[in-house]
Amino acid sequence: MLEVVFSDSAAGAMLVAIGHQHSIGGATAVIFAGEGGEQDAAIPQAEMEKLQGEAEERERRGWENAVPFESTREKIINLPLALSVGNISETGIGPERERALSLLMGTFPDMASQVVDELLNTARRSYAVLLKQVQNGESIRVWASREPDAMCGLYWLMEQLRPIGPETLDVTLVELPEWEERPDGAVVQYTGWGEVEPYRFGAMARLGKKLPVNALRGLASRWRELQRENAALRAVLNGRLVSVPESLYDTFILRELEKQENEFPEAQLVGRVLGKYQLGIGDAWIALRMEQFMKEGLLTPLTAPEADAPIYHRILQKSGKT
Repeated sequence: MLEVVFSDSAAGAMLVAIGHQHSIGGATAVIFAGEGGEQDAAIPQAEMEKLQGEAEERERRGWENAVPFESTREKIINLPLALSVGNISETGIGPERERALSLLMGTFPDMASQVVDELLNTARRSYAVLLKQVQNGESIRVWASREPDAMCGLYWLMEQLRPIGPETLDVTLVELPEWEERPDGAVVQYTGWGEVEPYRFGAMARLGKKLPVNALRGLASRWRELQRENAALRAVLNGRLVSVPESLYDTFILRELEKQENEFPEAQLVGRVLGKYQLGIGDAWIALRMEQFMKEGLLTPLTAPEADAPIYHRILQKSGKT
């Protein structure tokens, strides 16, 4: 069975799940948040160490009790195409997808070209393997979530496989749970598979359900509708994948912008929008909208980002129009 994911972070977590290649402590992080999701920098060192230790112990117990995730590295099909953004009129992975990825990665100017090439090469290799093996009767398991890119990926994939014949496909869908309660009573919410602890993949795989033929046809049909609309952006609203204007997330950005001082670090604002609202999108789109605000005269950059840093690593000033 092929394991289909739609981001490098999800593929990386799955690789660890397959090999149980974990190291207690080294990769465990603890994030402290106060009211409104704002990071609190005043946590005493002793408290930080205590919570870090608890997180590491939870990870250790997680691996001890993990349901094995039975797969191999070669079975992972990673399609990191960011299909929620840009022109989707083409079939397969063509120049329009390259343009969309270049737009997003342009927020990391010193590495944009290299990253785009890597994403496209990964996706094209995976896609070629997928088509060949599915045509030979291989089953697939798609790991979907409420992230716009992942949901777009699911719909897009069903449309690409439609010529093979939905009645011949064996597709299992694993949907990321909206929330999960841990044995210690803590409730965990995820926005994407890249956030899931690798030791949870084996148990999560048991949630998979085989998609009936009519569901496969319906997903493919909906993607064709989205292609005809061909909006600049797609989002998940009330559980449904829809075409939306590129200004959809501006309300959240402007809300946090109002709370900033007259001069503020742009990266801080980007982080707060992503952390507080859990929109399922990445920092690149927020950064692109900030660029638009600057073009409209709402903001003025006071500093330039350092070399090798994203464009939003700078200080901005409000113009008084916000």
